[in-house]
Amino acid sequence: MKLFRTPDPRAPRRPTLMRTGVAVLATGALTSLAACGGGDGGGSTSSQSASDTLTFAYDADAAPTGYDPLEYSQGQFTFFSALYDSLFVTQPDGTVAPSLVTEFSNNEDDTQTTLTLRDGVTFADGTELTAEVVKANLDRRNDADLEAYGALATGGASEIVDVATPDPQTVVITWAQPQASPENALTDTAGVIVGPEGLADPASLETNPDGSGAYTLNAGETTRASTYTLDKNAEAWNADEWAYDTVVFNVITDPQALANAVVSGQADIATILKPTTIDMVEQRSSLAKVGGTIVGFPVIDKTGATNPAFADERVRQAISHAIDREAIVEQLHPGAQPTAQLFPADAAGFDPALNEEFGYDPERARELLAEAGLADGFAFDITVLGQPTEDQVVIQSQLAEVGITMNFVTATSTDQVFAAVRTDPLIYGPMAVGGQPAGWVAGVLYGGFMNMQGAEEPEIASAMGAALGSTGEAKEQALSDLNRAIAEHGWYIPVYEDYAYTGYNAEKVAEPPYAGTNNYLVLSEVEPAV
Repeated sequence: MKLFRTPDPRAPRRPTLMRTGVAVLATGALTSLAACGGGDGGGSTSSQSASDTLTFAYDADAAPTGYDPLEYSQGQFTFFSALYDSLFVTQPDGTVAPSLVTEFSNNEDDTQTTLTLRDGVTFADGTELTAEVVKANLDRRNDADLEAYGALATGGASEIVDVATPDPQTVVITWAQPQASPENALTDTAGVIVGPEGLADPASLETNPDGSGAYTLNAGETTRASTYTLDKNAEAWNADEWAYDTVVFNVITDPQALANAVVSGQADIATILKPTTIDMVEQRSSLAKVGGTIVGFPVIDKTGATNPAFADERVRQAISHAIDREAIVEQLHPGAQPTAQLFPADAAGFDPALNEEFGYDPERARELLAEAGLADGFAFDITVLGQPTEDQVVIQSQLAEVGITMNFVTATSTDQVFAAVRTDPLIYGPMAVGGQPAGWVAGVLYGGFMNMQGAEEPEIASAMGAALGSTGEAKEQALSDLNRAIAEHGWYIPVYEDYAYTGYNAEKVAEPPYAGTNNYLVLSEVEPAV
């Protein structure tokens, strides 16, 4: 039996922000899912002194559909990590550590994981954490409305087939496939535990959180889609691990106003900044950044259901070879890195050779189209909200040079935008792949909203399973195989790796740490400036 223990009996620090899943589709590809409301935001009216309050300027509505954290992707964990606890959490060095769990072990074939739960954890509804509560949460995993559970649901790469509770502090999870690192499937939003009252009446979570986190919602100083005020619960099991009495999230969806907030002192931290504002913030305030965001085209149609041409992987490869990534980065995104592979440069499995093999080669693109019976080219549609991005306009021109016509279809509603994952062969935008790309592939690219058709590719599935079911050198090889398989079969057509930027007031706060190579911050690690 493989036994894992938390190295410190005290609570591990918890993470906050990650853009992924549907939220990223909305913010990057077409529009902002989270920005369905809100404006320039406002400051807190809390009676706490400035030194006791941490003020965030946040680029999206923290809770547009209410306070059930499992309705959101990892991108909202910057907010929900203060209200809710997770079984495991991501650390500043990128490792995953137990939180509501004190120790865990796998059986010999990695198909069963036993969790020992922390004592003394109480939810906002007054009840205590027990194994039955954890089971009730995980038993929601097949609810299609719960974004966080994609990889854990039936058919997912980390599918859970049974949850047992032999005693009040023990949970036994049985997996459909081996999970050598089960903590990676139960971390952050995917591992969040909601209290019994919230589970019994999910509609109540629309207005009232029910978590065991270090903070509670101050409803009197909260205006949905504008300002969210969270007050520390001194009785929480890990209250001492958090530096501030109050945390305020001001929703500021305008990029310039977001940057202005941290420069002017309205906010202590502003995230995520648009690249167009970083020079101003760096000159007048302070800046933290991290890579791991891959901007490009998830191929939604791998079966030819919406456009027959996309059923042939040679066509998908031709699109990759037609894109001059270096020109796009040089002209539009100085500081970004051109890339023809899904895995970020700092992630295990990254292979520089893939950038050569699948990089800019228009002649090879024409050859592949001819081999696919499309020597005269073909056309496809892609949905945009308003005007296409500069990236899309440039890529449209580059594709036209090899005979591929990309037509922009202007959406007349946000519903049409979200429907693009069913109606378009491609979407475009930034995806926060981060430092655990196998989990991202399992939960989003293969087992999530980027594969609504349920397409299958044995090489990708095999490598993904091996990456999730192994450790050490075997895991590294499986990650390399997975990265290559995605490129070879054209399931994702990357353009460049971008950085996530956070502005902060160095006179008030120390540099806020990211969770390894992921583009979200570890909120509980934010400390006052020395």
